[in-house]
Amino acid sequence: METFQERIVNQYVLRKHYLLEGSEAKDVLQVVNDIIALHATSAGTPYISLFARMKDFKRKDLDEEFYIKRGLVRLRAMRGTLFITSLESAPMLYQATKLPEPQLLNMTRKWGISQSEYSELSEKLHNFLKGGGKALTEIRKALPRDLVRAVEFRDGKSIYKWTNVKVVLTMMMRRGIVISEKDMGTLRLTKANKYVLFQEIYPKLNFDSVTSEEAKTMLVKHYIKSFGPVTEEDIAWWTGFTRTDVKEALAAIEKELVCVKLSGLQGDYLMLETDYRHFIKFKPLTTQSVSLLPYEDPYTKGYKVRDRLVDKAREKMVYVGGGVQPTILLNGKIIGTWNRNIEEGKGPIKLRFFWQPKKDVEKEIVQKAKAIGRLMANQEISVEIERD
Repeated sequence: METFQERIVNQYVLRKHYLLEGSEAKDVLQVVNDIIALHATSAGTPYISLFARMKDFKRKDLDEEFYIKRGLVRLRAMRGTLFITSLESAPMLYQATKLPEPQLLNMTRKWGISQSEYSELSEKLHNFLKGGGKALTEIRKALPRDLVRAVEFRDGKSIYKWTNVKVVLTMMMRRGIVISEKDMGTLRLTKANKYVLFQEIYPKLNFDSVTSEEAKTMLVKHYIKSFGPVTEEDIAWWTGFTRTDVKEALAAIEKELVCVKLSGLQGDYLMLETDYRHFIKFKPLTTQSVSLLPYEDPYTKGYKVRDRLVDKAREKMVYVGGGVQPTILLNGKIIGTWNRNIEEGKGPIKLRFFWQPKKDVEKEIVQKAKAIGRLMANQEISVEIERD
């Protein structure tokens, strides 16, 4: 089994993610298709993820592709997280990660909503949403008062309080009937979502064009291609699949896989054979590659085994509460973090390094931070360096 240098592997993966100097992508769809999806829990994250991967990216580039051309779709996929993906990949992501119908029914019952109540409400919501998106407040006002009621869900010591309308809308989204999206141009996470009938926005998108089993194999293969070399642990964590699902998917593509080791890291790593052939021809850069990535960026969120990205002693400073903070990368390794204010177009940008970088590296990082500020705030934003 061959062993490859971690430094070279990191550069190679950076190139696949359009983060290596000189590897920038030409358009939004190229990025989204090649890295599978953009994390979309935060409204600002997709813009900054694309800005890091494209030359001359403007916020309108994503807005036009998403809201006007409708070449992108926002849906819940891996680990129940919100993503933006392409129409090409949407059936694969939906079928591979959708919750089984019995599980959806059980979730509805846990909120105290019967099947008959769900059926009545979902039918009325479907009729009301025809012809355009509506915010939750509009929906609640339009429904008969006797249909809307408060519900709660207890999970251990935690109690969640919603309305039955919100629960039913959530289940309709899980079934691919409804989508939620914010108005074009907004960066505020607190800005109300609008609920829209899926088929009105994407009439040609057919989620049933692939089966669940086929989709799981396709997703595992695509993940290995985009993020590999990866461990089985990485695959299971990123997809949210059971170990059995992962092993079945790997067995289906076994002849297409190559197993390698990374210097200084434990365990076996998987690559596609086609990707392996490209890797052995890859010539790493002698110059340094610097990136500022947002909260929940696909590159930093892509692995369960994170030794390749950050020193173990600092991992908990970067990966907090299940999420990954905005990061500063040097040659694919995390050397610091920065604050999230700019996701909503607010400054200042505060940089915190784990150690003092060289002057030229620090200067480049500050310049990139200022460029992100101009992108997100449409004005010059101050950049501060927090030193211990």
